[in-house]
Amino acid sequence: MKIALDTNVLAYAEGANGTIMRDNALELVQRLSPGAIVLPVQTLGKLFNVLVRKAGRRPSRAREAVLS
Repeated sequence: MKIALDTNVLAYAEGANGTIMRDNALELVQRLSPGAIVLPVQTLGKLFNVLVRKAGRRPSRAREAVLS
């Protein structure tokens, strides 16, 4: 089974909403099999925007997060 991750899960995993949400999101993602995860391009684009506009990251740092 394939699982597409939502932008919110990725933003939380990047710490955009504090450490508690980050830790919960990372725990969830780590439980999933890497082969089961799907990251839609639209989700990655939205993640970039969330990190830059809402989390206040520089575009270069947001780009690194998206690529990783």
